[in-house]
Amino acid sequence: MPRPDSNRNKRALQREATRASILDAALIEFSEKGYEGASTREIARRAGVHPALIKYHFDGKESLWRSAVNFLFERQELELNFPKMPLDTPDARKTYAAEAIRQIVYYFARHPEHARLMVQESCSDTERFRWAADTHMDRMSHAAGAFIEHMQREGVFAPGSVTALVYILVGGATLFYMLAPEVRRVWRTDPQDPAAIEAHAEAMVRLFVR
Repeated sequence: MPRPDSNRNKRALQREATRASILDAALIEFSEKGYEGASTREIARRAGVHPALIKYHFDGKESLWRSAVNFLFERQELELNFPKMPLDTPDARKTYAAEAIRQIVYYFARHPEHARLMVQESCSDTERFRWAADTHMDRMSHAAGAFIEHMQREGVFAPGSVTALVYILVGGATLFYMLAPEVRRVWRTDPQDPAAIEAHAEAMVRLFVR
């Protein structure tokens, strides 16, 4: 006979799996249609769950959106796997910068919905955008700025506006995947092809690292 704590653990794991499925589906729906166009019923359909479970787990659309954005940035921090290495020579600093840029490109290649969702919100000065900017985007943007400033001081990156270079770095890393239908139709290139991802990462490295 199963132990009561074993049953509780199974139910807890099932709840977490359901919650994760809803969040994954929400990211796709919000990134494709924006907050206003997204439907909790369609999110439930994508996740393969009953719509009532969204209310149960997230208490509605607004809470689900915020939970999805939290999940998005938590995942980014977990998956960005910057190299751990000594930076005591110019070559080592260049290697570090190049690998960091590649990891940024690889992340957005895996998750084009990240940039799509944030662009949907960043184009309008809504309360949702202000919350996302204050909670996540400010910290992540300034971390990118600190990286760029450090590499400029070491002579790895060219001098210039740090703010502009943050947007050039993020835009360059994301646009290729955000606009995948355009890239496929105009350039006859699949952005998700491993060779295309590697070529994109290499181009970004050559653009930044001197």
